[in-house]
Amino acid sequence: MLMKSIKGSLAFLISISLLTIVVPFSAQADVTNQPQINYSDNTGLSFAVAPASISGFKSPKIQWFVGGKAVAGATKTAFKATAKQKNQSIQLKVTSAGTTAASVVGTIGQVIVNVKPTVTLSDSSGTKVLATPGAFSPKTAKVTYQWFKGPIEIGGAKSSTYIPAATDQGFKIFVSANYSAKGFIDNKSDSADISIPVTKRTYLQVWQDEFNGAAGSAPDSAIWAPENGDGSKAVAGGGWGNKERQYYIPSLAKITSTGALQIDATTTGANEYNCYYKTPCEWISSKYITKDKVGFKYGRLEARIKGPVGSGTWGAFWMLGADIDTRIWPWCGEIDVTELVGKAPNTAYGYFHGLLSGGFGGRGTTVDMPNGFANEYHTYAVDWLPESVDWYVDGVLFGSQQKKDKDWVFDHEFYLVVNLAMGGNLGGTIEPGLKQANISFDWIRFSTINGVGEVIKH
Repeated sequence: MLMKSIKGSLAFLISISLLTIVVPFSAQADVTNQPQINYSDNTGLSFAVAPASISGFKSPKIQWFVGGKAVAGATKTAFKATAKQKNQSIQLKVTSAGTTAASVVGTIGQVIVNVKPTVTLSDSSGTKVLATPGAFSPKTAKVTYQWFKGPIEIGGAKSSTYIPAATDQGFKIFVSANYSAKGFIDNKSDSADISIPVTKRTYLQVWQDEFNGAAGSAPDSAIWAPENGDGSKAVAGGGWGNKERQYYIPSLAKITSTGALQIDATTTGANEYNCYYKTPCEWISSKYITKDKVGFKYGRLEARIKGPVGSGTWGAFWMLGADIDTRIWPWCGEIDVTELVGKAPNTAYGYFHGLLSGGFGGRGTTVDMPNGFANEYHTYAVDWLPESVDWYVDGVLFGSQQKKDKDWVFDHEFYLVVNLAMGGNLGGTIEPGLKQANISFDWIRFSTINGVGEVIKH
């Protein structure tokens, strides 16, 4: 529940510098491979035909081409270019049984990519996409990757393995490979597109709190415990690490006659408490957590919520790593199912935090809500899986983040948090005339996703 910044990057497709030219073989010709060019030393001038690439040719006749023209006498399996020919094109053609096959068109002194990189699905469900670098020379070249979704560069996707996001399903992706070797000019080559299959998710609800207790009663103590105070004892400092202005007390969270949990924030009675800013508190509110009572690992968590009204309000439905007592934030991890901020009444936030997964700013996105979040109830959810976290509003996916950080901390038990904060880093300045606000939770539910997910009861 921290200040968010949204970053995105847009990149257009990188044109490859190698052209693959293949003359179709006749049905009678015993030609099964495309000839390939290899460097025979590190000068960038000495070439040789890759023997395996012409093993299927009968009595092959070889011809080397530089700058698109046949080089007189260059009919051997090895060829030595001159220094003056550096940066010109080079190509090999092999004739067998009346049919001619051509290699790629390379550049003298540049890494040669004989076979483009390829991408394949790890399984029919498309949980992973794997890239292989193809065939290139010199063999010492290092290969780095960047994945694309259509013309758009996928931020941070630079591994040979890509884990598709839920938002990738039904779209085509490809990988752009960069080949670099000492003493040679870099080269780039793109794989063919691959379609990410649409995987149907099946949900089975296994836990819920419908808040159907007696009107005026506190949340169920078997599930919820209040977390009180101004956060001055928190490791991150007063105001729960966010410079929030409220002091939490348990009595401002109550079950309503309509079967909802309503959390009130008010200025009335706030001066009876002392806050970290060394004056009587400005606001009081409530915060409840399921820590040491009920935990969750993976699955879908969702809540039907009516958000607060007024600039400076900051309502939230979120989760923290259950190991927070031994691994402080952000090492424990945080997943914000939604944050509803009064200064942006038409915006819902969906973020998470880990030491490298965004840290203070987090990693995630926002979604526009044309009718706002405070006029009526809306359903906010996350699908939390071992490789990804996806955010939804009213059943519509609006954000997805994948496992790509070395510190991926979203792999253990988390507990729930509901609260209404005032001010702070994200809440911002509280409007002067505001004296009270509230947030309501109609219900909170948990479901497994295709059998994945568990409820942990203490």
